[in-house]
Amino acid sequence: MSQKILIVEDEPDMVLGLKDNFEFEGYEVLTASDGQAGLDRARAAKPDLVVLDIMLPKLSGLDALLTIRRT
Repeated sequence: MSQKILIVEDEPDMVLGLKDNFEFEGYEVLTASDGQAGLDRARAAKPDLVVLDIMLPKLSGLDALLTIRRT
């Protein structure tokens, strides 16, 4: 069973680069383009690692992180 990484980033080129590199290393990669979608995805998928941008639309990365850590 591969480990899951969630990338929460609103810059498409950054997402593509990170996703490609993590998948090359054998990880299952999930993505979200805003803080709220990232929070929802983290709750549903329970990833092993979250790569989180701080400045995100809808919900800041910091607020998403604090919410994830409380759950």
